[in-house]
Amino acid sequence: MALAKSKKGAFFFRYFMIFSAIILVSFMFIGITFLLFLAGNLSTTTLQETKSNSHLLSQMTSEILGSHTIHENPAGGVMTLCKNVEILADSTGYDVYICDNNGNVVICPHTLSGFDLNNNNVCEIHSKITIPSSYLQRVKTGGVSEFSKLGETYDKHHCISMTPIYVNNTYHGFCVTAASTSGTIVEYIKQMLFMFSVSALIALVLVTIAVYFMTGRIARPIKNLETATKCYASGDFSYRVPEIKTNDELAELIRKFNAMASSLSQIENSRRSFVANVSHEFKTPMTTIGGFINGILDGTIPPGKQNYYLEIVSSEISRLSKMVNTMLNISKIETGNVDMTIEKIELSQKLVSTFLGFEQLVSQKNIEVCGFEDLTPVYAHADSAMIDQVIYNLADNAVKFTNEGGKITVNTATDKDYSYFAITNTGKGIPEKDLKKIFERFYKVDQSRSTDVKSTGLGLYLIKSIIDIHGGTITVESEENSFTRFTVKLPK
Repeated sequence: MALAKSKKGAFFFRYFMIFSAIILVSFMFIGITFLLFLAGNLSTTTLQETKSNSHLLSQMTSEILGSHTIHENPAGGVMTLCKNVEILADSTGYDVYICDNNGNVVICPHTLSGFDLNNNNVCEIHSKITIPSSYLQRVKTGGVSEFSKLGETYDKHHCISMTPIYVNNTYHGFCVTAASTSGTIVEYIKQMLFMFSVSALIALVLVTIAVYFMTGRIARPIKNLETATKCYASGDFSYRVPEIKTNDELAELIRKFNAMASSLSQIENSRRSFVANVSHEFKTPMTTIGGFINGILDGTIPPGKQNYYLEIVSSEISRLSKMVNTMLNISKIETGNVDMTIEKIELSQKLVSTFLGFEQLVSQKNIEVCGFEDLTPVYAHADSAMIDQVIYNLADNAVKFTNEGGKITVNTATDKDYSYFAITNTGKGIPEKDLKKIFERFYKVDQSRSTDVKSTGLGLYLIKSIIDIHGGTITVESEENSFTRFTVKLPK
């Protein structure tokens, strides 16, 4: 349990850091991009607004200066101008003033209110402003609209708009509107940082919850996989990893892992059965051989019967030799150390000659062998000795498992690329549940149903291995208490 918790904690911390870093970097990228866009857009909008207000003030000033009222009541006209400047400044929050054609401020928002005016009725703020000479010609010929400090007028950059005042085509000065964007941008930045901080915090909370459940879902199956590997390492293949109800790679891994465990369990059971069978098969003939040899040596077996028992000893030695050769051949094939001599061989003739070797057994069981009279020459490119072993093993099985008075049928066929031969025998057949496993190493059909209790389960595995390395195939068909058919396909 402690290990599972530590693994889950490690998974949680790793994934939490990864997802958190991704979220924070994403938010930072989006935030910086958005702030840059916002700052640029805000500056452009403010510049347009200052330009529009500057034009409006210039138009109103031109109208007042060009009216008859200003000539009849100059003081009233000036007061109107001052009032317009003050109202515009208050409503927009911009720095608004009117300059003469020399660049000196003559009217500002404080002219009427008296705010920041000295005893000489001069504004302490705007009286210090003198528009640089470089701007005078520019504003006279069309106006100025830019983002600058207006020379040394301001400490920070402002959105500056300067519009000339013309009355009857006579230049009288210009209107100035200046807006500081620093305070507005800072306020926007604060709001944006707050918004992004709250969003990031919410995202991190959601990530924490998601990662917690996700890592738990991953850690539990991995812990089960770890438990399974420990069991398999100790030789216990009974444990199965609980499957998860998803359709992703982890669920597929668990399913394949359990399938592998089933296969390993089956191989282990087959191996144990094989070892037991081989041990028994080795022990029985060696005991027989040892007993007969000792009997001959100590005189228990009389000289007249010694040849009889020596023939039995020779038969047992041949059986041992065959068993050892089978295992050696399988080992060579599996390790890729087998030497093959590929040549053109005639399959029909090999079938005939092989079954002739079983004539005595066929006669003893009264088996009818059919099909030889219809065989036509069929050729394949293969190792002759190996194919002899394939045909011999299949023929041996056919004779062994055919019922008394049964029938064996041999067929051959060919197509453009392959040659075929099939051996069919009557008898008990192979149960359907065993058909898919019949070619597996060490596998044996239920011995309670089999007449070949001495089999080690390697014959058909060896046959299939030989056919596979030739690029061919072998298939089996069977119906219980009816027939069994093995079909071999070899390249021409």
